[in-house]
Amino acid sequence: MIARLAKVSVQKLSTISSLHEELIDASVAQRVLAVTFHPSDNRKWTPGIGAQRRIRALVAMGFPFDDLALRLGISPEVLESLPEKGLISVALWTSIDRLYDELSMTPDAPDSAVRDWAREVQNWSTPLAWDDDEIDDYRARPHRPRGRQTLDPVAVDRRLSGERSVQLTQADQEAIVKLAVAKKWSAGWLADVLSCTEKTATTRMVRYRARMRTKNAEHAEDVSNVA
Repeated sequence: MIARLAKVSVQKLSTISSLHEELIDASVAQRVLAVTFHPSDNRKWTPGIGAQRRIRALVAMGFPFDDLALRLGISPEVLESLPEKGLISVALWTSIDRLYDELSMTPDAPDSAVRDWAREVQNWSTPLAWDDDEIDDYRARPHRPRGRQTLDPVAVDRRLSGERSVQLTQADQEAIVKLAVAKKWSAGWLADVLSCTEKTATTRMVRYRARMRTKNAEHAEDVSNVA
């Protein structure tokens, strides 16, 4: 599977994995390193840790297990018992990934008690602590954005001025994404300001635009109903 995804021979991979091999061709290394932990190659099962992290991140935003399970059409017990080291079906992973994309940039917590329990008691991380290209990697650890919802305009301005060491809250990052979309930044520019990968920056802009389309549609429906 790795050989097919990386477009190299199995023999070449066997040579790379040898304890005696010290150097390999740079282009081959890049192709191997580009293989991700996301479900691929038409396989039916995939590691469950990424799905577990996604669900826990949504709970840390304030979405109860019952609510998430209802949206997915499965039992809460399934979500609460997602394995850290075992496998789950790709179909379940895909459903959870889609829900995560839909809800992960929602600014307001539906249930503050659930949010506080997940963060303070369980120490679960919010979506902003995970880069999309790392969340399925069992070796990855969450990045801890400073604080919760409070916007710090000074921190935002300092980031925009080039001070990359300044820590950002979730609200700070959302404000920067909003600005990036409004000003039509490139993914590379946003990635630099947020200190994340271009893939993550692209995903955040896509999610923000999708959320804005949903809000605008709901607003238009409310105006229509009033009229």
